[in-house]
Amino acid sequence: MEQAQFMLTILCPEKEFFNEQANEVVFCTPEGSIGIMAGHSPLFAAVSEGVLEIFSDGQWKVAAVGQGFCEVSYHRAEFYLDSAEWADEIDEARAKEALERAEHRLQDTISKQEYLRTEASISRALARLKAAKSVTDHKMTIMK
Repeated sequence: MEQAQFMLTILCPEKEFFNEQANEVVFCTPEGSIGIMAGHSPLFAAVSEGVLEIFSDGQWKVAAVGQGFCEVSYHRAEFYLDSAEWADEIDEARAKEALERAEHRLQDTISKQEYLRTEASISRALARLKAAKSVTDHKMTIMK
């Protein structure tokens, strides 16, 4: 028995990534993974950066996708994404280098954030001490 199909369209700013009949699409949302098949009830969902899988012509096609959203009706699914790239077209060495650069930048950002948070805490503490001393000094002046 042949599985029902629906029209699947995936659009990115620079190109139409996919526009064919499909049997199933599986993708990530902020709440978890969702699978869509023909006849799925209407849905509007955020799409998270991650892996998107399409079952079409008896095989699974895998892509890395950016964030976006999708709109699903009974016989159609449309995705509007920041980016999309077929898994077999990804240069793994370049992807690993990009990951390492991003992790390094993230560590720098965290260090700066922690520094700024600590500096803000010190400023608040100094202001409190100064205010407390001011009140104490003022009370001592009145008592004299």
